Order: sequence, then C-alpha cells, then structure tokens
Amino acid sequence: MVQSLRMMEEWTDSLLDEGVWQQALLLALIGACIGSFLNVVLYRLPRGMSVNNPRRSFCPTCHAPIPWRFNLPIISWLILRGRSACCRKPISPRYFIVELVCFLMFGSVALFFDYEPLIARLLISLWGAGMLAILIMDWEYMVVFRRLVFAAAGCGLAAAVLSPMLVGAGTLDAWEGLLWGCVGILAGYVIFRVVALVGKLMLGRREFRFSEPTRWELCQIGDNLDIELTAGGHSLRWTMIFADSHSTLTLQNAQVDQMPGDSCTVQFTPTHMIIGESSYSLEDFDSLSGTCCAVSSKHAAMGLGDAWIAMAIGSVCGWQGVVFSLVIGSLISIFLALVLRVHRGEPMPFGPPLVMASYLWLVAGPQLLEWYFGLLS
Repeated sequence: MVQSLRMMEEWTDSLLDEGVWQQALLLALIGACIGSFLNVVLYRLPRGMSVNNPRRSFCPTCHAPIPWRFNLPIISWLILRGRSACCRKPISPRYFIVELVCFLMFGSVALFFDYEPLIARLLISLWGAGMLAILIMDWEYMVVFRRLVFAAAGCGLAAAVLSPMLVGAGTLDAWEGLLWGCVGILAGYVIFRVVALVGKLMLGRREFRFSEPTRWELCQIGDNLDIELTAGGHSLRWTMIFADSHSTLTLQNAQVDQMPGDSCTVQFTPTHMIIGESSYSLEDFDSLSGTCCAVSSKHAAMGLGDAWIAMAIGSVCGWQGVVFSLVIGSLISIFLALVLRVHRGEPMPFGPPLVMASYLWLVAGPQLLEWYFGLLS
C-alpha cells in the first residue's frame, strides 16, 4: 500500500510538469481528428464503400459535400446543434460521441502513461481508437472487419516494441517486447479458438421442434451485412451460426413458398440453400419463407471474430491481458445481458465486453490482480 501511494505521489508530481499537459493537449487534438476519421470508417466500411473515395466527407442524408468549416471535430456538431448544414436533417449523436471519446482517450493516455515516450503513447492511443471502432461495429452489426483488427494489432505491436513492459516483458529490450507482443497475438487466437471449440461441444447444438407446421422466414438485416432466420418466435443469425466451416443449419419437414413442392429437408450453408441434390444461391432470392416442423443448428458458441479481437488485445496487453479480458469480459457480458434483458438463445456480440475488459487491463489490470490475490492470502 505504501509503495502504491508513493507511485501515485510521483505520478501526481509529474502532472505538474507543464510539458506533460502540452503533450496531453496535443494528443487530445490528434484524437479528435482520429475520431472524425473513425466516423467515416464506421459509416463507409459496413456499406462496402472506400474510406478514401470520395475523399471529402458528405452528408449521410442528402450526400452533399461538407465544407471544411462544418467538418471540425466536436465543435461543428455542437454549433450545428446536431443537424446537417445542407438539408438540416438530424445527425446521429454518435458522431459527436466518438470524436469526444477519442479526444478524452488520447489525452488520458498521454497523462496516464507520461513515463512512456510520446510516440509510444500515440501508438497506444491509436490502438485504443481501433478497438473502439471494432467495439461499435461489432455492437451494431455483429461483424468484425479484419482490416480494423490488423490496424489495431499493428499499432499495439509497435507500442510493445517501444514499451516492452506493456506486454509483460521483464526488461526494456525492444526485441523482447516484440517477442512477447507476438506471443500475446498468438495466445489470443489460440485461447479463443479453444474456448470456441469447447463451447461448440457443450452448447453449440440447438434444436426447436414445433407441434405443427410453423412459419419460418429468411431475410437480410443490418444494411445487408447479416442474414436472420426466424421461426416460431426464435431467431438465428448467420454470423453466429456459420462462425466456422463445420456449422450446419437444417429445417425438417419444410416447405419453401418460393419453390412449391412436397415437404422435405432443407439445409443451409453460408451462401446456398440445399434441397435434395439441388443447390440454390441465396443471392438469387430477396427473401425466403415457408413452413417447417423443426429447426436444428450446430455451430460455434463464440464467433471467429472474437478470436481476431483477442489477437489485437494480445498485441498490447500480452497473454495475461487476453486471459483477463476473457474472464472479465464474460462477467461484463452477463451484466449487459441482464441489464438489456437479452433472452437465452438471442445473439449478443462478445466483442464489446472484450474491448471494455482490455481497456481495464491496460489501465489497472496488474494492480487489480495484485489486490485480488492479496485478499485471498
């Protein structure tokens, strides 16, 4: 406890240094600009658009180009009172929130990690911004884009080279930081793949049987990023079912409205519907519906995207941070499920709780573990 108080005193004294606050303000302003760019990524990437073309930002409603004076991070949204200057349509508060969060995040990292080189603090902040984009994308669309994961992992690994202690290295040697960063990336992927395999064996099979033929429907949701099957009040999403190549989805005693015929077994793959010996591309149908007497699926209990997120976590938090994020992320996920009243069987992304837990590890993870084991002893 005395040592912790001394560390807190030294950190407080370092904040009195004028240079630390100047660096914090510099990184905070950079963070606001990064937040503005993240808003572009969050809008365009799910829609299959290039983040560079068109180069200028445009109104999400009328698509008119936005002049630079109305595209200032944080400030413009406040001045325009949450409405676009061209058509006066409401602009989502998320644009303002993302820019503000990045502003505060970059500034906080500059202050909290003031003992690290400025470039290392910038890389840690960029890692945090990338994870924020992954969090929002997974929460809204239940999709994890690998390019975001690779960008975050690259920043994290570079930060580990400059600050080896982040990933649990025992020295300040850059090569050891690189080694432990790579170990963290590998550990993140392997641990979550093993967890997904165990979860599939224990919880991966689901079956719904109906006493009489029940309506089912297959349709695209979330700006066509996902497909959902609904039947008898139950719903199954493609991103959850087909997380790996061995997943299956079957309708028993089914009929398809778009293809009249006798009742039969209908199987689905990520891209096709299989009836008997015939295979039909899902892209050829705007929607599919019919009746069935049972729905069965065999799929992973955890999506492959979570393993990619764990890789990005391991790049800057090390293998210890991966394990911590898995445990604490599970607790956060249970808490969110209770608060949001998510029923059993309903899909819920695990990525956001993982990212939240990784932030907690980065700020105070080792100290929390030391406190916890201190209580046990």
